[in-house]
Amino acid sequence: SHKAFGHVQEVIVQNFLAKPDTAMRDAPDAGLEEFAATIAVSRLLLGPGMRIQSPPNLVSNTECLALLGAGVDDWGGVSPLTPDHVNPERPWPNLDTLAEITAEAGFELTERTAAQPQFVLAGSPWIDPRIIGHVQALADPHTGLARPDTIPVGLPWQEPDESWESAGRVDLNTEIDTEGRNTETRSDLGSAFGDWETVREQVLELSGPVRVDTDVVAALRSAERDPAGCTDDEYLALATAEGPGLEAMVALADALRQEAVGDEVTYVVNRNINFTNICYTGCRFCAFA
Repeated sequence: SHKAFGHVQEVIVQNFLAKPDTAMRDAPDAGLEEFAATIAVSRLLLGPGMRIQSPPNLVSNTECLALLGAGVDDWGGVSPLTPDHVNPERPWPNLDTLAEITAEAGFELTERTAAQPQFVLAGSPWIDPRIIGHVQALADPHTGLARPDTIPVGLPWQEPDESWESAGRVDLNTEIDTEGRNTETRSDLGSAFGDWETVREQVLELSGPVRVDTDVVAALRSAERDPAGCTDDEYLALATAEGPGLEAMVALADALRQEAVGDEVTYVVNRNINFTNICYTGCRFCAFA
């Protein structure tokens, strides 16, 4: 996963717009509030280090400001020359206009290469050694962004001087699917992507938090307002809470303890003074039992 390897360079969040002659031509378009909320949730889930991309030509200029406010930090591919091939009816905004919109939100519009800056700066293995020279010719060596004063020119293809082994598969046509694709999946699916048991364990380790039961959530809110004023059902919900619900209840109880008595933990020296050695109950509590 990205948490383990850091290999996802960007996440594209795009609003749905119905198109004629498609299966969803009658479906309603995604509204701005829903779109912005999806971007904001993506930003919260993926953290500040992830690049969140949204196309600026599928919303109005004013709505672009809302997307920036929700967490977008990349407009993706914007071309003054070529149309959006998927949405040719939606022209790209003028770059100067897009720069003004971005500046109005407090940011600076800056050109980058097809690879995000951190991957450009990292080089191999993210950038193929056979094209790394081409990328470096276009990128600023300090920021990894595109050099604004560089005019792209053709460079001859060059194999790297050092010995190089591809990290990908280039022999599928001869070693795996010799007769062409005739199944829904590639024939080496069971081994091509690693040990599935290991992948499954990693997914479980990195999976999102488990939702807390709604009854437990309501009981926690009630206990936070008045710990001694919960109903029987609320106390029962807290007493049977498990997992994240139990952790939340423990955290609330600890906060109440902190508020009531601070961080001091007290004890008392135990003295059991036994006045007689005659016992007829046999409770095994005193020293003579």
